[in-house]
Amino acid sequence: TIKKKIYSLEKKTFLLEKLKTETLSLIGNLIHNSGVFLKDENKSRVFIWKKFKIFYDNFYNHVDLLRMIGGVDYKRGSLVSGQRGYFLKSPGIILNLSILRYGLDFLLKRNFVPLQTPLFMDKKKIRKCCQLNDFEEQLYVLGKNEEKYLIATSEQPISSFHAEEKIELNQLPLKYAGFSSCFRKESGSHGKDTLGIFRVHHFEKIEQFIISQSSKSWYLFEEMLKNAQDFYLSLNLPFISIEIPSGSINNTASKKIDLLGWFPVSKTHRELVSCSNCTDFQSRDLNILQNSSKKKKEDNFVHLLNSTLCASSRTICCLLENHQNSSGILIPNVLKSYTGISFVPFLKRNT
Repeated sequence: TIKKKIYSLEKKTFLLEKLKTETLSLIGNLIHNSGVFLKDENKSRVFIWKKFKIFYDNFYNHVDLLRMIGGVDYKRGSLVSGQRGYFLKSPGIILNLSILRYGLDFLLKRNFVPLQTPLFMDKKKIRKCCQLNDFEEQLYVLGKNEEKYLIATSEQPISSFHAEEKIELNQLPLKYAGFSSCFRKESGSHGKDTLGIFRVHHFEKIEQFIISQSSKSWYLFEEMLKNAQDFYLSLNLPFISIEIPSGSINNTASKKIDLLGWFPVSKTHRELVSCSNCTDFQSRDLNILQNSSKKKKEDNFVHLLNSTLCASSRTICCLLENHQNSSGILIPNVLKSYTGISFVPFLKRNT
């Protein structure tokens, strides 16, 4: 019958549309012509290197140091929430909240609007700002119907903050300082930085997010990166900035630069910041436009940019290793008014 044929064709259409969407999502953004066109992540271009006089007399890693100041309980955290669980205590909490508040104030002075985001998103919305593999490797699902997901970064809800909107040109750029808890499975990182609180399933983060005219987004990309570099310079933390090559960049970004903090005990750099210009890749799905005189719709999609300012748990790890001395941890000058103390003594030494 005609009704059965209509139903059959509608079902096929739905499945084909779904296949089309999933296939198109595998096609990444265009890499900016200034990018590094290589497959090997180990050939990332190092272009900024900041080194400071280190304060420590002894070499203790961040895992031990946080325990030595009485700032964490790893054992009870693991018993309560499983692998990579932790309780922050006393100076651990003070450091965590101080870094977050300092980060927020840092961006406020640079004309960012603070935004505390929802901690979960509707599946239809989060699909428009995530890659498909994120659903397997990063995102926690809520409930049996898989219709809501815990966010992995405040970038996700902020990218949808102006979905289906047309923004007046005189309002751009819009600069947001996102604050949220973040939740990540870390399924693709087995055995990688599993000790301490550096790579955990739950943490707090301050995020830079900018909505821009297409003509100004690359200038703002450099501004975001400088904000992150200035933040870690103010904390006297050594770092390098590297440009991620095309073979390792995620699908959404046109260009990506990471800032890696120096961890002296393991003699290695670890990621503290990821800075990306996603151009109009996400705004097309989210239908975020600028209200301009340009006639073609594709010429009016805004550019979306995002960058970590600080993931507080990682910042704590880097700070502890670089600001230790023989009897405790020296608090950076910019944090003293937030912590109320200038020094955190060791409760007991490692044995």
